[in-house]
Amino acid sequence: MRNRAILCFLLAGCVGNVPGDTTDSLDCTTYCTKVTTNCTGSNGQYGSMDTCMASCAHFPVGSEADTAGNTLGCRIYHAGNAATDPVTHCIHAGPSGGGACGNPCDGFCSLVDAECPTQYPSATACATLCAGYATTPHYSAAVTSGDSLSCRIYHATNAATDPTTHCPHTGSDGGGVCIN
Repeated sequence: MRNRAILCFLLAGCVGNVPGDTTDSLDCTTYCTKVTTNCTGSNGQYGSMDTCMASCAHFPVGSEADTAGNTLGCRIYHAGNAATDPVTHCIHAGPSGGGACGNPCDGFCSLVDAECPTQYPSATACATLCAGYATTPHYSAAVTSGDSLSCRIYHATNAATDPTTHCPHTGSDGGGVCIN
C-alpha cells in the first residue's frame, strides 16, 4: 500500500488502475463506484447505483487479474481505466462487456436469465436469439428504445430493480419498446 501511495504521488494522483495494483476488491461496491464515477453522460452504463448493484450480482466474479472475459474482475479493470479513457473503457466495463469483458450477448443473457427467466426458454435460446438482434447503436444507458440489443440490455439492467416494468422489453418481441 505504501508503494502505491508513493507511485500515486509521483504520478500526481491515482486515477483508474495502477499497473500491478491489487487493492481493488472483487465486489459490486467497488465495481459500481468506479463505473458510475468514471462512465457518465454518453458513456453512462447504468441509470443509477441501485441498478448497477442489482445487475452486478449476476456477473461471474472471475479474478483481479482479468482484463478480458465476462467477469466482474474484467469490468472492474476497465471501469478503473475509464477514469482516463472513458470512450474506450466504459463500454467494456458495462453490462454488455463491449467485446472485451465478454460479448454483449453474454452480459445480456446473464442478466435476463436471472431477472426475467420467462422471457427465453433457456440460456441457449437467449444466446441464439440475441445473436440476431441489431448491434447498433452501441450500448449505453441512454439507449432506451428501438429494435436493438442495446435497448434490451438497458431494460435487462433495469429489470434488476423493477422486473415487472422492464422484463417484457427484454424479450424477442421487445415488449413494444425495443422494437421499431
